[in-house]
Amino acid sequence: MLKGLLQTELLYCNHLGMSENDEKDIMNFTIERREGAGLKDYIQHFAFPEEEAGIMRTYIVRDNISSELVGYFSLKTGLISLNERQTEITNPDTKGKETITTFDTLPGVELANFAVNSAYIRRHKDLKGIGVIIFNSFILPIVKQTSESVGLKILYIFALPYDDLMKRYEYYGFKRLNDESEERLHDRLKPYYDLSCKFMYMVL
Repeated sequence: MLKGLLQTELLYCNHLGMSENDEKDIMNFTIERREGAGLKDYIQHFAFPEEEAGIMRTYIVRDNISSELVGYFSLKTGLISLNERQTEITNPDTKGKETITTFDTLPGVELANFAVNSAYIRRHKDLKGIGVIIFNSFILPIVKQTSESVGLKILYIFALPYDDLMKRYEYYGFKRLNDESEERLHDRLKPYYDLSCKFMYMVL
């Protein structure tokens, strides 16, 4: 029997709030790494309000057998600008020439939050690659299904700048821009809460 919106042999996922246990279980969600404190804080204090406001859609991943909370991820739509350049135009009011900054845009989805529950990992030390399973079995299918209904070119993240974490995202298939393009994009689009993070993207 299908338990969630999507299901594998090991896991299933649902929208936040679809299980009566979500509120209780997320308060026990743990992340051992200190730099993951923001992800814990988000699921415990901001996920429900932003879900209700339509700002973000958060998905809860659970164990098929025990229904333990395995992890979560959040998605929201966005727009990325690339190839910034100076373009000369004619001002329609003054008829004079002006130089403005223009750029190309790509429609995308931001993987704004993605974390595995450390408490679950401690209880199931024999399980490996939970993050990869969640990404390939739930995140990508949801994003690709969305792309069938609306224009959608890339999946992107603002990743914490830790080598092991960024290598993990590279393993998933994400890439970085060249240094100049990355700096320009960060100047235009990096959210305040992602000030220390690095833009990474995947073409769908």
